[in-house]
Amino acid sequence: MQNIEQTNQTEANTGQDYLGAITHETVHHNPSNIMPSASEIAYLWSSYLAETMSVCMLKYIVAKSENPDFKPIFQRALDISSKRLRSMADIFNFIKHPLPAGFGENDVETNAKELYSESFLITYTRLTNRYILHQYSQAYGISYLPQIRDLFYECISTCREIIQKSTDVLLAKGLLIKTPNIVIPDRVEYVYDKNYYGSLVGTKRPLNALEISYLFDNMESKLILETLSLGTSQTVKDEKVKKHLSRGKKITDKQVKVLGSLLEKEDLPVPTTSDFEITTSTESPFSDKLIMFHLTVVTAYSILGYGMSLTNTSRKDVAAAFGRLILELIHFAKDGTDLMIERGWLEKPPETADRGELIKLN
Repeated sequence: MQNIEQTNQTEANTGQDYLGAITHETVHHNPSNIMPSASEIAYLWSSYLAETMSVCMLKYIVAKSENPDFKPIFQRALDISSKRLRSMADIFNFIKHPLPAGFGENDVETNAKELYSESFLITYTRLTNRYILHQYSQAYGISYLPQIRDLFYECISTCREIIQKSTDVLLAKGLLIKTPNIVIPDRVEYVYDKNYYGSLVGTKRPLNALEISYLFDNMESKLILETLSLGTSQTVKDEKVKKHLSRGKKITDKQVKVLGSLLEKEDLPVPTTSDFEITTSTESPFSDKLIMFHLTVVTAYSILGYGMSLTNTSRKDVAAAFGRLILELIHFAKDGTDLMIERGWLEKPPETADRGELIKLN
């Protein structure tokens, strides 16, 4: 054991020595002079938009919060998002890239009446930071420039902090939605029968831990989305947006039943929203534009969640269910994007030059 530790320490020291030996002369250029790649700009741009939305929403949440256990977490999340925006703005300015418009003071009304219970908002905060953690982990993995890597590394760290704090307080208050327990196996087993995949009808093997986890996780996110859509649908002014939100709720209701039925057939409990309360307020705390953008983002993450579920599912009936549900959400997301284009709310992402058009102009 001691030899292993000595070997690991030697390897670590060797790695540090190697990294320390790299100089600008060795690589022939200074990393600070390298322009960001398309992938780095893509994640900076999309993250900046998302953080402007988060700041708006968190300003309202902090203004309404009275729970002494929840409010410090909301405030910390707001401080973190505000700091991220400043850091991203510095990078955009450094590379002479125009700042995305995003969202601002015109998209939030902190004096609007309370719309959701704080138990819902702390659960929502935890869920969104799980999504954001995935986004920033991907961003960090494809980033090259030191200042951009440092930014996304810090974003990952602060996402973990909010997840940790919100999980702890929800656990302490008995409000945490947890996946079901299963019997702990007493031995390692291998699969020798291709019937392990099951069939769309007839006898099927019990759900495995991965399938239970993804079914439950997708259900939880849909229930939170359902609560969010129901609350905002009673406050929006635009009739087309209201109809889109109502349609989203119907889709979510149906998908929750499909996912829940797969768990219930195995006598497993399903997540509930008994602690999620929506008030009777019709005062909108957010602009219709922000609400539509938020719904589009959450729908995109739901599609991503189904995609990850598909790659980790072996039972044919469960995989088929995920496949059907993901297609339904893709169509819904497309219609939402079309509506944003109609209203002039869809901010155009950075893109490469149209060389064919430039040639025509010359």
